[in-house]
Amino acid sequence: MYATGSGGGCEEYWYLTVPDAAPYSCKAGRGPYREVQIRVDGRLAGIAAPFPTVWTGGWSNPFLWYVVPGPRAFDIKPVTYDLTPFAGILNDGRPHRVEVSVVGVPEGQTGWSTPVNVLVWQDERRERVTGNLTAHRAGDPANSSTYTPGSDHRVDTEGAHRLTVAGYVDTSHGRVTTTVSRSLTTTSAHRWTDGETSDALEATWTDDESVTVDGRTTRTHRTYTMDGTTTLGAGDRLRTVLTLGDRATTVERRGARRLAWSRLDDTYTGDATYTANVPRDQRHAVGTTSERYRVSGTRGCYDRTVTTEQGVLTRVRDRC
Repeated sequence: MYATGSGGGCEEYWYLTVPDAAPYSCKAGRGPYREVQIRVDGRLAGIAAPFPTVWTGGWSNPFLWYVVPGPRAFDIKPVTYDLTPFAGILNDGRPHRVEVSVVGVPEGQTGWSTPVNVLVWQDERRERVTGNLTAHRAGDPANSSTYTPGSDHRVDTEGAHRLTVAGYVDTSHGRVTTTVSRSLTTTSAHRWTDGETSDALEATWTDDESVTVDGRTTRTHRTYTMDGTTTLGAGDRLRTVLTLGDRATTVERRGARRLAWSRLDDTYTGDATYTANVPRDQRHAVGTTSERYRVSGTRGCYDRTVTTEQGVLTRVRDRC
């Protein structure tokens, strides 16, 4: 399932929204906590943290993205849910309803796209497999956004949620038991001044997942980070300094034995300034950007850094 805030409204910048009590241009009920949920017949079946995608005009500064886009801006990765514990229920010959929702979006407000693909594996030797759900433990979601007024307004947000589901299917090669656990956390500090001439956010999202199938466990730890400040100064010079991170580690084990592993570290940094509220040919933009994309693991290594100055690629460095 592909979940992105988009469309140009406040949900495109959902991570910057604030509770209704705070004096900021983008309000969203209880604040910026977002969680993408999937339900089967009304029962919670999966949770995930959305990636904070920044499109190539985001953070009020298109010159940040000349010519390096932010992580995933041109490569939207799907949020995946393992619904195997529900396979026996979904395969019982009756109609079922699978629903996707984004928690935290104010009621009636649009701005999210959530197209869904369902991937199904068939038993080669049995026309129909049976099974059932054996465990379902959904913790209470935590979502707290605290507004602190002052010369620098501030909203601090903390959120968390846990879910564990387990089930079995009786296949042509025997009973297969699957347990899926997922744990989400969010922390963010949003600071801004009157008139929003200075606007800053520091945020971290984690999404930990564990899938165990008959003693074989795959654990994935995902971390998304955002640290940025936009300032409108003298002469309407608008400057944005921004760092984005997309990281993930996956380890597959059987007991104490490690079978496979992989690690992703995609880090973007940018610093760009231009004159706002004037025609394009008078903006006098300057900026530098850099991105380092690293993937390593059982299958090898890839490590490349690209650097730009004033919209021109100036350096490419390969390591491994």
